[in-house]
Amino acid sequence: MKKISAFGAVIALAALAPVARAQAVEITPEQYAYQARTDARIREWIHQENHEVSEEERAFIGEHWRRAAKIWRIRKLANDAHDMATVARCDALLLRADTILEHQIARLRAHAAVMQFAPGSVEVATAPPPPQVEVQGVAPSPRHVWTPGFWQWNGVRHVWSPGHWQEPPQVGMSWEPAHWDNRNGHYFFVDGRWRAAPVAPNVVYEPPPAPIVEIQTQPPPPIVEIRPAPPSPNHVWIPGYWNWNGTRHVWIGGRWSAPRAGFRWEPDHWVHTGAGWRIEHGRWAH
Repeated sequence: MKKISAFGAVIALAALAPVARAQAVEITPEQYAYQARTDARIREWIHQENHEVSEEERAFIGEHWRRAAKIWRIRKLANDAHDMATVARCDALLLRADTILEHQIARLRAHAAVMQFAPGSVEVATAPPPPQVEVQGVAPSPRHVWTPGFWQWNGVRHVWSPGHWQEPPQVGMSWEPAHWDNRNGHYFFVDGRWRAAPVAPNVVYEPPPAPIVEIQTQPPPPIVEIRPAPPSPNHVWIPGYWNWNGTRHVWIGGRWSAPRAGFRWEPDHWVHTGAGWRIEHGRWAH
């Protein structure tokens, strides 16, 4: 028997819907909630560790939205016709689509470069609604920063992406919220991003004191970072590294430092001890 892919089954489901497909289908509250929830999850995956978004990633996410919209249209028609079997199959397809999306983004994230500049803009002719009032709640820890919600364009309409608490990828970073720019009646979306504190031209980087950590979990491969322009030609690049936060590895982004006369920088790195993995923190050495 020929196998049908997760999204290929949409065609088969369309044939099962007993309502004329020419009929206009409105967006249901359940679909609005799904769009907002899924968009928030995508943004959480994307902004984790402050990585760039590749064109392959953008294309896959766009295709997910188009396929999900088809499934939701079929689900609405089936629900109106009280065809609960087809509704259940649509729900199963949506769940499977979300799982595929998460796994694909995780695969692409593992090889993504660190974001050092603002992402590109999305241009639409429809103005976003006024921002929604959000209740922040209590921060999970003193390190967490509130990243406000915003209106996201899903290809058809504006969908609210809720705000959430997030821990910066490295100490001292601040969050620049997403926003829309009105340029002669066209609206340009500028995505939010983490921004590192400005580098003082004459300040030598001093790593914070950190205990030696030995764990059983192997760190991921180092991330290829996009370096911003150095403050001066003689500045030293301090590479990023994987740090263990007690539950998982978190990427600490690289930075420029003024040189220390007579010293060279030895980067942070992990050593396999035979019994586990131990981090050797970076330091200035002769």
